[in-house]
Amino acid sequence: MEIKKILVCHDFTHEADCAVNHAIGVGKAPNAEIVLVHILDKKSLEQLRKEKKDASEIEDKLQKVCDGITAAGLRASFIAREGDIFSTIAEIGEEIEASLIIFGTHGVKGMQHVLGAFALKLVVSAKSPVVIVQRRNIRPHGYKKIVLPVDEDDYCKQMARPVAQIARMFGAEVLVLPKHVSDDHFRTYVRNSSNYVRKVLEEENATFSIAEPINNGSFHKQVLEYASAQDADLISIITQEKMDRDVKELFVGSEDVRIINNAAEIPTLCINAFNALLAGGVMGVSSS
Repeated sequence: MEIKKILVCHDFTHEADCAVNHAIGVGKAPNAEIVLVHILDKKSLEQLRKEKKDASEIEDKLQKVCDGITAAGLRASFIAREGDIFSTIAEIGEEIEASLIIFGTHGVKGMQHVLGAFALKLVVSAKSPVVIVQRRNIRPHGYKKIVLPVDEDDYCKQMARPVAQIARMFGAEVLVLPKHVSDDHFRTYVRNSSNYVRKVLEEENATFSIAEPINNGSFHKQVLEYASAQDADLISIITQEKMDRDVKELFVGSEDVRIINNAAEIPTLCINAFNALLAGGVMGVSSS
């Protein structure tokens, strides 16, 4: 797996510029290209009409961003297209065969909007891995530490192979964090999931370590405490494939929304559960 095209959602905000910064940081590979995408939906088209402007002004602004990317030594292009922000970005990602999608979140308040309100649905509709960033710029070393949380749910197993492949692509170490549970029954499930993840990482020749569980509050708090202590560059989560769910239910774990909007602003690597399963998922590991 190698980076060929990085799709960056751009809506001319500081968070979008931060997403570009991340794309530049991870896109310095032979023949890599950053593709900016701006969707002209009904609301934005109506605003242009009110201001007596047309799409050419949007294209001019996108070209200026592309010029900055080119000045950083990468190839860049843009796509400005009318469409539905809930689906068109994912469609473009598939169309250009994006290796990665990066976008900036404006934050969630009361389980409401991220990048307008479409971001959560974009994550579950995209076939490519998605990185959600806040305002923390990428470090000079790029993505070198990826936290992979492991709990009692089988969904977490589906992260192992794509995360391992992404880690090798970035030259990163996977930091596996098993969930701390007091119940013996669920502890067995967590242990089995950890063993599965270890086997996949070994098969993928990924560099990894497995931490001791942290006995401190809910799992998202354990994950964030560990990620901050390790100065992690990414936290991975798994997302569901269905598009017809309420925003609160789009993620396999409701705590994942808190991880995305963590106070330390550690970027989140989102893996689509359904696509991960098709690519190898739980069925792709060798038997013991």
